[in-house]
Amino acid sequence: MSPALVVGPPLVAGLVLAILAQRRGWAPPLWAALATGAVLRVVVMLWAAQDPSQPYDFANDFSGAADEILAGRNPTTHMREGGWHFLPFLAYVLAGQKELGDLLGLSWNMSGRIVPVLADLALIPLVAKLAGERGALRGFQYACVPIGIMVSSIHGQFPPLTLVFGVAALVVARSGRAHWAGVLMGLSVACTNWSVLLVPGVVLAVAGSRRLVVLFWTGAVPGLWLLSSAVFLDTPFTGLVDLAKAIISTRPVVGDWGWTVLATGGSQAVSPSLGRIGLIVLLAGLLAAGWWWRKADPVDLTLVLLLVFLILTYRLGAQYLVWPVPYLLAARAGRATWPAIALTSAWAAAGYLRLQPLTGLPWGQFHSLWAYSSFLVIPVLIAALPPRNADGPAPAPGELPAAEQVR
Repeated sequence: MSPALVVGPPLVAGLVLAILAQRRGWAPPLWAALATGAVLRVVVMLWAAQDPSQPYDFANDFSGAADEILAGRNPTTHMREGGWHFLPFLAYVLAGQKELGDLLGLSWNMSGRIVPVLADLALIPLVAKLAGERGALRGFQYACVPIGIMVSSIHGQFPPLTLVFGVAALVVARSGRAHWAGVLMGLSVACTNWSVLLVPGVVLAVAGSRRLVVLFWTGAVPGLWLLSSAVFLDTPFTGLVDLAKAIISTRPVVGDWGWTVLATGGSQAVSPSLGRIGLIVLLAGLLAAGWWWRKADPVDLTLVLLLVFLILTYRLGAQYLVWPVPYLLAARAGRATWPAIALTSAWAAAGYLRLQPLTGLPWGQFHSLWAYSSFLVIPVLIAALPPRNADGPAPAPGELPAAEQVR
């Protein structure tokens, strides 16, 4: 049976619940949000674990990275090119999941999704905390949003864990705890390089010299994980610099999203030349956006950087689309917030739920249409950018006019 027919209904139900909560101003208690989120994620995870067609990176790269760690080898240097280009932190987590699965008698298809699902659940109270007075509503809505459910329960990907540390860093930074903010931000960066987009908001959320404390720990924590490659794995101390270069580099896989679709005709390709051009365009856009929104509230600034990344990026995996969602829900309300969440969820679902067989199109033709359809999503992401605020922080969501709060 098609995944769309099995998994589609609970995902649609979640989106409907989130929009109804917005329209009616619901404020469910945290336990209700967690229970709703757990039911949706576990139902989808149980189906995904039995599905004979598993995401390639989950079934091969993630499982392989766990095996390399358990054998005392660094996955970045022992796996296929592009198979693993991260600090060992996530690989340690994967190895822990595999060991837990062996202990409990669970298959990798089940145990490999445990941490992403738990991390996505942990984001529910964090989003509520970040959102302020309307936190109960925002936490419940995050529990229901389809994109987070698909990324954690179907793909078994790790953006939810990255975001747990990143959102938590901003929450504690706002309370003035610079050391913890830096440590948490460092853990987020240790998950993936693109977490650096979350750093400016966390740094600006604290005042004065405490910003240096945040920056110190943000750099020190990933450095310690890099060092662990020489302490616990087979990387020599003399090879740490080369390892760091390998981790920072990424394969320029293009043609799935945005402007590179025009260059490839909607076909996926590895193009170093487009990658170099794309990196320049992306960095220029991020720097311009950071300057333009430099006086914005830290939540708004973080949202801007994540949305600009999606708008301009030359390479994209569907899991990237979950990154701005916690900040979309916590930031100043906007008319395009829910169209952006709905459209990104629908675009990702076309891949995660394997709609291609239902269309009767060959894979190449379907992929091309899917890639070109990103041009329908990107304008809504542009519209979701928060207003530039030159006069100080944006008001907390609970302080907005009633008409704004229920959009």
